[in-house]
Amino acid sequence: MKIDPLRQKIYDSLPGFAQNTLVSHFGNIRWKHESSDAFQQIVSSLLVSQYYPADVIRGIQEERLTEVLSAAKSTAYYSGILPSLSKISEEPFSVLRSIPVLSKETLRKDRDRFKNDNFRERLIQHGTSGTTGTPLQTVWTKKCIDMERALIWRQRKVTGLDFGRVWRGMLGGSKIVPPGRATPPYWRVNRRAKQIYFSTYHLTSKTGLSYLSALKKYNIRALEGYPSVLFALAHILDKNGITWPLDSIYYGAEPLQDYQRELLEKVFQCYVWDYYGLTERVASASEFECRNGLHENWENCILEVVDPQGNPVPDGEYGELIGTSLSNLGFPLLRYRTGDMTRFLPGDCTCGRSSRRIARIDTKREDLLLMPDGSLLSASNLTFPFKDVSNILESQLYQNSTELLTVRIIPSSEYSESDGNKLLRGLREMVPQAVTVKLEIVRDIPRTESGKFRFCISELTGKWN
Repeated sequence: MKIDPLRQKIYDSLPGFAQNTLVSHFGNIRWKHESSDAFQQIVSSLLVSQYYPADVIRGIQEERLTEVLSAAKSTAYYSGILPSLSKISEEPFSVLRSIPVLSKETLRKDRDRFKNDNFRERLIQHGTSGTTGTPLQTVWTKKCIDMERALIWRQRKVTGLDFGRVWRGMLGGSKIVPPGRATPPYWRVNRRAKQIYFSTYHLTSKTGLSYLSALKKYNIRALEGYPSVLFALAHILDKNGITWPLDSIYYGAEPLQDYQRELLEKVFQCYVWDYYGLTERVASASEFECRNGLHENWENCILEVVDPQGNPVPDGEYGELIGTSLSNLGFPLLRYRTGDMTRFLPGDCTCGRSSRRIARIDTKREDLLLMPDGSLLSASNLTFPFKDVSNILESQLYQNSTELLTVRIIPSSEYSESDGNKLLRGLREMVPQAVTVKLEIVRDIPRTESGKFRFCISELTGKWN
């Protein structure tokens, strides 16, 4: 629910009941569309296609890729890169592999050159801050939007959540409550879809229990949102000795660390499901009931895992995930660098799906720390010492020198010097001796413009990429 600054200012000036009315109104527009026969037919087809055999998947992807490459031929950016339409039709996968990988920086600089000049349907512009907070405008088609939303519906249905039948809570980046509000409610209600939008910007140790009151009032059975915010709510409840059983939790937009998962499952007593997607709509994958990695949503994208030069790596080896959309003919993006690190899981899945699987995303390209000897250390490896320290509300790793790692922490009221020393000892055991680890106590760790949290910030990423 992202709106422009002027509309946001008008919205913020309205009383709470009027904001609820607006949220329900716009939520009802989306709900009416997604509950329509046409949209539900897409969901139903996806529930069937998830079990297609590998040869059928390959054939359908080949047809859709041919269509996407042909559309890309009509863009200023790809017109001089792609071969003839006949060559595309003959060997679409070979043509795709011959295209250089596409960076976010190139897309930002040359955005208009990716528009399909022959596409006559309406194009929808959408902004994203990206993980680093750098603005990026991307473009969607209606088909592209519907496909992504239908894939989310499919995953939720398969894992037991039926939209519109039970109440669910969202803890994302929407500025749903005015920032100056000092008293509850810190949420707004979309009654038609039975959805509560919680403000992530008002959640503190002092306000956390009021969020619990909303869980109780609406009998919320599922939560969706950013892992860092879900974890913050779980931490507050846990500190107050509270558990609140849910049916399910769904997360996205940020990597989920193991210590976060453990606390979420302890407090909410349910499984935490992963859905991977990008605002650029070039890559998506779903965790299903098999809980065996994330299955590529092959109906909507082609995923690759590559090395820093853009070359494919063998299954089982880590690399950067790149994606190609199969539904955005108006703004085709080919072999787009996601910045997320993963690997293809070898072998067949026990669930009977033939789609390829990736390991869950626990590291971004920006989350790799450069060591003095030139080696790289994943920030995910440094999450383990945090599991043994219980009095830290939030933390962030910051690096601007290979010899120094700064650990920013927001302490709880029970925090003591011994907690900090314990954390430092654990971290120092995991980094080279040449690296100094320094603890910095802060009152706040800023989010990106879209409300996302970054566990690791390295200013040195460009020196190894």
